[in-house]
Amino acid sequence: MEEDGGLLGPKRLTKFEKIRIISIRAQQIASGSPLFLNESEIPEGVTDPVELAKLEIRKGRLPLILERKQGEKISLLDLRELLKEE
Repeated sequence: MEEDGGLLGPKRLTKFEKIRIISIRAQQIASGSPLFLNESEIPEGVTDPVELAKLEIRKGRLPLILERKQGEKISLLDLRELLKEE
């Protein structure tokens, strides 16, 4: 397989990618993974892992690289760059 620096797919995070990232991150948070948020950024009373994962995405705090494949082409994209387009 060949790694391509070009963009495959849309210039933003798709709803399917976003849902998958939220569900994986919520599972990590529920298992005790530390948050990528400061205490001051978490609204009072919010403890639901799904809501915390959504908040991390909205704040652009997840240091993730997203892999998109199309045939033999692979595109590695910084999640924070895709979030800028939303």
